[in-house]
Amino acid sequence: MSNQSPLKVASLGLQHVLAMYAGAVVIPLIVGGALGLTAAQLTYLVSIDILMCGIATLLQVWKNKFFGIGLPVVLGCTFTAVSPMIAIGTQYGINSIYGSILASGLIVIIISKFFGKLARFFRPLSLDRSF
Repeated sequence: MSNQSPLKVASLGLQHVLAMYAGAVVIPLIVGGALGLTAAQLTYLVSIDILMCGIATLLQVWKNKFFGIGLPVVLGCTFTAVSPMIAIGTQYGINSIYGSILASGLIVIIISKFFGKLARFFRPLSLDRSF
């Protein structure tokens, strides 16, 4: 059990949720707005994004031999994917955005097994600034 005050823990938890929630809402609004989606479609897009962030967070918290770190880390969206999603959606439609996200997720799952082995080629960061 933590020796932290409940008020401090609650305020830090609220800060964490609000930081994640802002990104989880803004990104679908940017992409949907650029694609000219209606208000109902934007609502659906934001709702699905929040649901998927929750599922990803639960998978991250649930530690097993394939995935998850077993820590309460809230996962959300990344702004680095906004421009590619808009480019794909403008040219091919929103279904292609969903397909590209699924395909990239499968690729990440496949290469993650080998990518972790590359860490031995990178030396740990040091606080010593002398080279």
